[in-house]
Amino acid sequence: MKFLKFLAFFIVVLFIFSCSQQKDEVIVKAGSSKLTKKDLEEDIKSLPPQTKVFLATPEGVNRLKDELIKREVLYEEAKKKDLAKSEEFKRRLEEFKKITLINMLIEQELKNIQQVTEKEAKDYYDKNKEQFINPTEVRLSQIVVKNEEEAKKVYERVDKGEDFAKIAKELSKDEKTKASGGDMGFFKKGQLAPQIENVAFSLKKGQVSMPMNLKGDLYIFKVTDVKGTPVDFEQIKTQLMEQLKAKKQQDWFNSYIEELKKKHKVEVNEKVLQEMLNQALIGSKIMEPQQNK
Repeated sequence: MKFLKFLAFFIVVLFIFSCSQQKDEVIVKAGSSKLTKKDLEEDIKSLPPQTKVFLATPEGVNRLKDELIKREVLYEEAKKKDLAKSEEFKRRLEEFKKITLINMLIEQELKNIQQVTEKEAKDYYDKNKEQFINPTEVRLSQIVVKNEEEAKKVYERVDKGEDFAKIAKELSKDEKTKASGGDMGFFKKGQLAPQIENVAFSLKKGQVSMPMNLKGDLYIFKVTDVKGTPVDFEQIKTQLMEQLKAKKQQDWFNSYIEELKKKHKVEVNEKVLQEMLNQALIGSKIMEPQQNK
């Protein structure tokens, strides 16, 4: 009988001990504010690898400790001032909740997208080898306009798929290249002004540059051809797979948004939206002279 009582007592002690072990340990305490081991573990999980490596060093531990203390004392002071009851806090909290839920939804849906395989990357590489060349020469075409408004018209037409040469003949103010559709010929490295060369040799065949302000005019360049040596697939395999993954995710996202627009009734008060934007524009113009004083 005594043995059974002892056994029962031993079991109770074990139960209490196991419960105390499961209790979340407090890492930092400031007043009533506490940061637990579980909280910190979640925070550390979200850190980039290089930061985790730094935190393993004595300096990293001290830096982390200081930052955690700062966070908790500031949080405790904010609670004492009852900032959580303010309308601004409620508004920010609601906005944070909205953004967090959106991110969680996207993360959840992205899990259903198939990963890009090495075979997909190789097939893309084989079909688009002109994109994977170390350029030694580029062939350029240009459109020269006098202001941003004219540049905007160029990009609108380019985005619609209009022929760059056709647009150059109609809109470019450079008489030397206008007749040839903006064609400037081939250039090797060192033959162009550094500002132009940096842009030209960073573009792939068929890509159009952002406008460059040169001598008071805006220049828009297009790379129409590239000469050089092909990059080996193994050198760019990982990078290409990441690019294709990003493209696949972007395509999915665009399609998903269109589905949701059909699923959920969307209404936009265009009048009020335009009034708000106009008011914001007027406000910014009023502020400009004051800032220049």
